[in-house]
Amino acid sequence: MKKTIIATLLISLVAFSCKQKENKEQSETSSADTASASISPAEPQKTQSAETKFDISKIQIAKDFEGSFPYFNLPEGYTFTDPNKYHGKGEVKEVDKEYFYNKGIYFPMEGKTFKAVIRLDEARFPDKKFSNLEIQKSFDEFITSLGGVKINNGEPLQSGQTDTLKIKDPNAYTDGYLHSCNNYDNVHTYVIRTAGKTVFVQYNLGSDQTNITVLEPKAFENKMSIIPAAEIQKQLDEQGKAVLYINFDTDKSTLKPDGKQFVNEIAKLLNNNKDLRISIEGHTDNTGEAKHNKTLSEQRATSVLEELTSGGIASTRLKVKGFGSDAPLTANDTESNKAKNRRVELVKI
Repeated sequence: MKKTIIATLLISLVAFSCKQKENKEQSETSSADTASASISPAEPQKTQSAETKFDISKIQIAKDFEGSFPYFNLPEGYTFTDPNKYHGKGEVKEVDKEYFYNKGIYFPMEGKTFKAVIRLDEARFPDKKFSNLEIQKSFDEFITSLGGVKINNGEPLQSGQTDTLKIKDPNAYTDGYLHSCNNYDNVHTYVIRTAGKTVFVQYNLGSDQTNITVLEPKAFENKMSIIPAAEIQKQLDEQGKAVLYINFDTDKSTLKPDGKQFVNEIAKLLNNNKDLRISIEGHTDNTGEAKHNKTLSEQRATSVLEELTSGGIASTRLKVKGFGSDAPLTANDTESNKAKNRRVELVKI
């Protein structure tokens, strides 16, 4: 098995499209013997056959795979750009998701991703012609030399996959979770598994470009924390409002336990400032219907008010408003930006 001198050989990142047909149940497994990867797709499969169900434990261990994420360089004459752009060097996200193919069956994985488009390096190699055969053979031979395993060799999605995905993850395309396999049949998927990590590589082969995803699974680390009353006070003093990210149940107005802790900090603020009156204003991203989002945002603001009044804060000091997605802080063009727009604001009145 060849030591990975991953600087001159090939690969990096490949493919933004692949044909969806979706699954009657998404695959998944995961505890792997991998030290750093948490591999567990979104939903367990119930009717998928044993031949197509992805099982990480059946992937052989590669002994000589080393290097730094995203691990691969492309063959001479090719370059990678940011998704949907003709510039940049690809896009890395510490927390992201992709749907991979296993013999025509979708399964989702989460972790650190590199997503890019492989194109000709026209500036340096103006006479070079794009060859999807060159791309495929380069990946096939190189990943095999590293001890990797190919789990999808151009097989199209099985019947029903697209319809199932539309139900289970309706925003998968708009959120970029189908970068390397949306609307293309010619999808190639590999897994490289070592004792310390697992790496997924997937690309589709187009006539003049290739969309690629490299994903290293890892457990999600929640880095959110409660903003203390003093910080909320500071925002109100400096800006006249405080932007808060309070956790509610998905698509509901029910406060999660840490959401209630957050509201306790608001109560401390109000108890320390007896003359302070605030408007509690709910905001959402643009996912779903505008009317529903506006109602939900107002219901969430009302839940905060009710939690405060149940703790002894006079309702006369509080007002609620729901803006839905009408007043975003930033464009709703990425999942991280959407998260910024899902918020509650406290505004002095």
